[in-house]
Amino acid sequence: MTRNSMQTNGLDNHLSIWRQRYVLLAVIWSTLVAGSMAWDIYQKKQSTLQTVTAAARANINKDISFRKWATSHGGVYVAPTEHTPPNPYLKVPDRDVVTTTGRALTLMNPAYMLREMQNDFSDDYGTKSHITSLNLINPKNAPDAWETKALHSFERGNKELLELQPIDGQPYLRLMLPFFIESGCLKCHAQQGYKLGDIRGGISTSVSMQPHLAQEQKLISGILLSYGAIWLLGLAGLGVSYRRDRSQANEREKVSNELRASEHSLSEAQRIAHLGSWDFDIVNNVLTWSDEIYRIFEIDPDKFGATYNAFLDAIHPDDRERVNSAYTESLKNRKPYNITHRLLMKDGRVKYVNEICETFYGKDGAPLHSFGIVHDTTERKLMEEEINKLNRNLELRVTERTSALEVANKDMESFSYSISHDLRAPLRAINGFSKILQDEYTGRLDDEGKRLLNVVSENAQKMGQLIDDILAFSRAGRDEIKRSTIDMKNMVADVWEQLKPDMAGRNIQLDSLDMPPAEGDAALIHQAVFNLLSNALKFTQHRADARIEVGGRIEGQEMVYYVKDNGVGFDMQYANKLFGVFQRLHGMDEFEGTGIGLAIVKRIITKHGGRVWAEGQPNEGATIYFALPAMKKS
Repeated sequence: MTRNSMQTNGLDNHLSIWRQRYVLLAVIWSTLVAGSMAWDIYQKKQSTLQTVTAAARANINKDISFRKWATSHGGVYVAPTEHTPPNPYLKVPDRDVVTTTGRALTLMNPAYMLREMQNDFSDDYGTKSHITSLNLINPKNAPDAWETKALHSFERGNKELLELQPIDGQPYLRLMLPFFIESGCLKCHAQQGYKLGDIRGGISTSVSMQPHLAQEQKLISGILLSYGAIWLLGLAGLGVSYRRDRSQANEREKVSNELRASEHSLSEAQRIAHLGSWDFDIVNNVLTWSDEIYRIFEIDPDKFGATYNAFLDAIHPDDRERVNSAYTESLKNRKPYNITHRLLMKDGRVKYVNEICETFYGKDGAPLHSFGIVHDTTERKLMEEEINKLNRNLELRVTERTSALEVANKDMESFSYSISHDLRAPLRAINGFSKILQDEYTGRLDDEGKRLLNVVSENAQKMGQLIDDILAFSRAGRDEIKRSTIDMKNMVADVWEQLKPDMAGRNIQLDSLDMPPAEGDAALIHQAVFNLLSNALKFTQHRADARIEVGGRIEGQEMVYYVKDNGVGFDMQYANKLFGVFQRLHGMDEFEGTGIGLAIVKRIITKHGGRVWAEGQPNEGATIYFALPAMKKS
């Protein structure tokens, strides 16, 4: 695993912990909000139930109070109507009477009065009330199933029954209380065997829950919206806090990773460069080394007493005094020191290190701590010794080669002298005798003899030219370069003037373009230009209108020159042969020459640190290039 991946995993783990922490906070917040909201909703429901219960109790208490009032008066006489006819179930004297004015009246007992009021006005207030009993006189007062259950519970001693029950598919809160036989009740019910205080029956009331539930739902919706907004605001706050904390955590982790990476990079850089650092607390005599110094000194950190004296003990015995003096003198003079010394390893090996130290002082001038670096230069020291050894061997070999070269040059000079004198003497004799034969014995020779004599004379001349070219080739590689600035355009003009005798009777056009000046040996460069222009003249001799172009330009660090002609050209697959000694691409019967001219050009240009090359096409001409190093700026 790479360091970057480890740092990334560390950051991911840190962020994962932060995410888990904030997820837990979000869960706690959501639980608190949900719990509080549930409690509020519960309270609202309880409040709704209490309100409806209070309404039911008020309604039933009203009925009970009304019945008690009616009972206390023994009932009420009213004019009988179709809606309120005489009570057929009331068996008492004076049920029906006539007033002195002749108005007929009928007695409404308390139960009759209460039932009529319950039937006539129940729908006006959203409540339904009913007086009933298990021992009925009037069948219209028969209890329903729930009321029957309540009446039986009263007989078992229960004081009331309060429940939510559906009526016609709608929710109602139903409350039923028992009513007891009072003295006014015995008038009608004594005949049924009731005594004072007996449970006669009960009064029930049913309050519709629908309007209260609708109001409750509105309140709950408001609670949901409020708590939803509070919940979202809390989550948003947690989100903002998480992003802020995550950003801060990321920044801290980033800085921490960068610090660790920097420390690791510094440690690796020191390891690769074999460069360690140390810090010496002078006041407390505590020496701190980087890991690389322990590697350089080959000391186990756990076994090293980090003091100045322990450091001196690790130095080669012969260098300890010098190192100690360098340090103490630097403290005395308040100047850094730079010293190279040796280390003696436990196995007897010797290492070389370069040490640089600077000391820092307090306001009172007392030294506080010193900081230094130690560079393991053992490998460089060994390489220097090896290089010195190689240099000594190289100097010896150069001396030997120089001697051999001097001998070779002397041999070459002897060879050149032999060619110049020993070979030219027979050629002069051959030419001389051939001349005598041509001048004095021509008349005695037949045509074949004359032809053979011309062959001897021409070959002797060619041999002389070949000797001259060989000597020129030899001088081109042997002569010392005498550098100067050369006006190439003027040189081309001078060479062209020299070659004019070879142009007799020919129509030749020379285009001498602008050329940058060159730096080199004027005589040798003159020879090279002479050979190139001679070549161009030679290979355009079969052209009725010969054209030769000479030019030059600066390309990077080179001065590039060329000679271009419209002569016979050559095939590029043989371009590598053009600059070889005695290499010819055309026969002697086509073009005269020894095959050394371009080889001389190459040797001259190469000796100047340049290069030559050629381009051409058969019957389309050729271009010979040579490049010289650019002139050095003064």
